[in-house]
Amino acid sequence: MQRRVLLSALTGTAAAAALPLGALAAALGGRATTQSALLALLPRPKSGQWVRLIMGAGVDYQKQIGAATESTEHGELRYLETQVGTPGGSCNPNTMKRTYVSGSNFPALFDETPVVANVANSGTTLTRWSDLSGGQTGTPMDAKLRLLDASYLYDVRPLHVISSEPATVALPSGGTYSGSAEAPRGKLHALATTHIVAAFAPSHDPKAKLTRIELWTSPIVPFGVVRYRAVAKDLDPFELRLYSYGTRFKTDLAMSLETIRSITPNGTYIQTS
Repeated sequence: MQRRVLLSALTGTAAAAALPLGALAAALGGRATTQSALLALLPRPKSGQWVRLIMGAGVDYQKQIGAATESTEHGELRYLETQVGTPGGSCNPNTMKRTYVSGSNFPALFDETPVVANVANSGTTLTRWSDLSGGQTGTPMDAKLRLLDASYLYDVRPLHVISSEPATVALPSGGTYSGSAEAPRGKLHALATTHIVAAFAPSHDPKAKLTRIELWTSPIVPFGVVRYRAVAKDLDPFELRLYSYGTRFKTDLAMSLETIRSITPNGTYIQTS
C-alpha cells in the first residue's frame, strides 16, 4: 500500500498526514498494510547524518550507514555509504561500500531503491559495478539497494497492526556521537519511542518466513528506527537496535562519482604505490 493510499484510508488525508507514526499505526488498528509502507512513513535521513546499527539473527554485527550528496551538472546526487564491523567496536574501512541512488530523497530503511552505481574501496583496490554508465557487470540484485542483508526480511505480504503504544528504549552508555568515527560520544541513555506490533497474514508459501514484527520508532534518529525485531519460522529472530548516530558524516573516500568513473574505465583501479 502506498503512502497516499494508507493515509486516505484513515479519517482524512490532511488530518492523517499531521499525525505521528504511532497515531497512524493506532488508527490502522487491524487494517491491512505492508511492512515497507509502514516504514516509509518514518523520516528519511538527511545529508550528513549517519547511524550505527547492531543487527543479526543469532550472530550480530555492526553496520554504519552514512548519507551524503554530491553536486553534479544535473543537480544533487545522493549516496549511502556503509561499513561493517564487530558489535560496539569500530567498523572496518576495507568493507566500505558506497551506493548512489536515484530519486530526490534518501530511501527508507526497507526500500528497494534503484541504483545509479555501486562503488567499493578495499585497501588498494577501488571497484565500480552496476553503474548506469558502464563498469563491471553486476547481478540483478545489485541494481537495487537493500540496506539489510537478509532477503527474507523484505516481505511484501499484507501486515496487520496489532498494537501501538509509547515505550522507552535504553541505549548503550554514551550511545550518541556528535560527528563521525573519531568524534567524542555524547550522553544519551534512553529514547522515547512508539512501539508497534504487527503480524503477517498466514501463507502457504514456503519462502514466506516472517510471522510477526516489532518496531520501535523515533523521529530524531536517521531512518526513524531505534529497534526492530522480526520473528520468522525455523529461524532465530532477527534483531536490529540503534547503537549510535550523529551528524557531520565524513566519507572514507574523498572522490566524486565522476572521478571514480574516470580512473575505473573497466570497473577496477588498483593503486600500485
